[in-house]
Amino acid sequence: MAKKLKSLIVLSVGLGLAYWFARGIDWATVGVYWKNANVWLLLLGALLINLTMVVRAVRWLTFLQPITTASLRESLAATVIGFGCIFAVGRAGDVVRPLMLSLREKISPSATIATILIERIYDMTAVAVMFAVNLLILELPASKADDLQKMRSVGWLMLLGLALGIGLLVLLRLRSQSVLQLFEKLFRWLPKRVLDAFVSLLTHLADGLSVLLNLREMMKTVFQTALVWGLIALAYWTVIRAFGNDFSFTQSIFVLGAGLVGSLIPTPGGSAGAFHAAAQKGLVFLDVEQNLAAATAIAIHIVSFGSPFIFALFYLMRTDISVSQLRALISNAESSEQLPHHKAESLVGKPTTGVES
Repeated sequence: MAKKLKSLIVLSVGLGLAYWFARGIDWATVGVYWKNANVWLLLLGALLINLTMVVRAVRWLTFLQPITTASLRESLAATVIGFGCIFAVGRAGDVVRPLMLSLREKISPSATIATILIERIYDMTAVAVMFAVNLLILELPASKADDLQKMRSVGWLMLLGLALGIGLLVLLRLRSQSVLQLFEKLFRWLPKRVLDAFVSLLTHLADGLSVLLNLREMMKTVFQTALVWGLIALAYWTVIRAFGNDFSFTQSIFVLGAGLVGSLIPTPGGSAGAFHAAAQKGLVFLDVEQNLAAATAIAIHIVSFGSPFIFALFYLMRTDISVSQLRALISNAESSEQLPHHKAESLVGKPTTGVES
């Protein structure tokens, strides 16, 4: 009942944001903008987005190295299908990615989920750094100087908070045993199964964080993360310019930041409605006409979330994962996102520390 209520709330929020985005839009004008858009730039944007899937898959293997091994083929398949599921069912599909790799490679779900948490830390840090630095060099009309100053302050606060968070994660890696013992002592009132699941997740997280203490591995993952977000920013720039917007690269990064804020709202269809509204407002803030901003925001969403979905369908047709197994992954994704609980483990069988032959 609670799950159905949550789904209803999320759907209502999505519909509300979609209405907020759509109201006041002249859809005939939006259609004209779409008709005149540069198709080649749109295709280039889609290509750049899908190249990030390859880089993400390679980076994921780097994160997994301290814990276990996996093949690039399975990492790429799980990455593409996972991002495709985000477009189909919303943020619940994000957890399909680690669970699917666990299913294919017989790896403990707590291990793959832990590496996804590390990946999110890297991505959040990259976005915060990129956005904060971008705000320092972004050019805006003089009338918006006060707004720019406020946004720069927020950017620096984000950097400060992330620096503190990374420090705590390094402490977890350096003093993992002490931290785990303290965690078990503080939360011994939890049911044993739940406590064991959390401890398992923290253990794998601490193992995966060893990349922070290895200069070579850390530089590798930092470069891979920079490449991921560089490709995404470049994709945004090409799509925005496909509609005739004479944007600088820094202005495109500002729109990227706005869209990411909207994508935090877990509405179905890859944060549909929320993403459109946030990206449109970012474009309008930069003096783009409302209907042109709407057409551009829709294109960015389709390129960013829709194009990986096409390749996800391709991988699903070539894999031996059944529809019922994928449905089971999605139905358990909500609970698995919080901890690797026993239902997630049952989907992949007995956990192992590596790849079974």
